[in-house]
Amino acid sequence: MSERRPLTAPDPIVRPRARTRLRVVLRRDLGGFDRPAPRPLPQRRGLGVLAPLAATVCVDTPAREFALTYDDGPDPAHTPALLDLLADRGVHATFFVLADAAAAHPDLLHRIINEGHELGLHGQDHRRLTRVPTRQALAQTAAAQRTVEQLSGAPLRLFRPPYGAHTPALLGGWRRLGLDVILWSGWAADWQDDPAPTIATRAAAAVHPGGILLLHDTRADADTLQPGERMPAFDRAEATALLVDALPGWTPRTVGDLIARHRPVRAVQRELWR
Repeated sequence: MSERRPLTAPDPIVRPRARTRLRVVLRRDLGGFDRPAPRPLPQRRGLGVLAPLAATVCVDTPAREFALTYDDGPDPAHTPALLDLLADRGVHATFFVLADAAAAHPDLLHRIINEGHELGLHGQDHRRLTRVPTRQALAQTAAAQRTVEQLSGAPLRLFRPPYGAHTPALLGGWRRLGLDVILWSGWAADWQDDPAPTIATRAAAAVHPGGILLLHDTRADADTLQPGERMPAFDRAEATALLVDALPGWTPRTVGDLIARHRPVRAVQRELWR
């Protein structure tokens, strides 16, 4: 494991080479997460200087491809069937795992890697990191990163904070840990207890060229359930199968593959700075 830089104040420097490749937009440029982002994205001059305040949400391409991502696992009730389905369809995805869940189910963590999927970090557990002091939040992330790296035997390069919550200081600290912060441009609201076809329809409606789609292989924040709300019980593998079937001619990819092929787009999302 490579040596990490100290957890101090965020680095405001954006290297010129990275700045020329990145594109920065405002949150409103993406539209709603339940429908495709407008294309082409608006060209806004001068936003490159805001790159340190933004996280990757999609890539800039007209190609019919998108990143398929899953949060909150691994989970023995849903992840195995989901992996079976992805293998059957020849699709690779990015799994943003929680360190506690990975430690509890290392066999599933290894299966994710061995079957060619991409591993990202989602934190130690699902607590919102913007509600603790910055230094504490960064230390928790670093500990979670070490745990998953030791369990998997591979370095982690992608991080999606719980709820997408971040601050400029946290973004800088996470990047110094070697983590590229990845959010999303579309979701299926699959934290709700709806039938699999409903979830798949919402997911397909949110896909756009170069998009990053947020899905879950479980819901890890059961403590936040509201009165009358219950944990989702739909078949997540079925929902993914219906999603793929609903998008003929589209290519699902991992986040890393998508970013390697196309220009990353970051968005400044101040509503998530809490």
